[in-house]
Amino acid sequence: MERLRNPREFSFVYNKGTPCFGRHVVVSALPTGKEVSRVGFAVSKKLGTAVTRNKVRRRLKAIVQELTDQFSPGYDVVIGAKRSAVGASFAELREDLRSTLRKSGLLAAGAADTAGSGDGHA
Repeated sequence: MERLRNPREFSFVYNKGTPCFGRHVVVSALPTGKEVSRVGFAVSKKLGTAVTRNKVRRRLKAIVQELTDQFSPGYDVVIGAKRSAVGASFAELREDLRSTLRKSGLLAAGAADTAGSGDGHA
């Protein structure tokens, strides 16, 4: 999993990609056909101070890191935080991001549902 860094890449995903809205996040995805997916994070100054924005960004990055093996390859993805993300707990944010990624078709539904359930262990 790589990162989107260039502002032009973010704009391209916003303009050409398909948005999917969750309670705390907005996921915009654009198929690229490449072998890897790239992810960028957008946290607006409307959310609060730098400390608050960085906390939300760190949480989103940690959640995406957990889901890296379940991500579909070949997409450019921008994950934007809504204002409600500031007051959300880590668990709420994780569940909302997972369900939003599933709705947008970026996560395999079966793999995301069984992750961490403990089934299959002897």
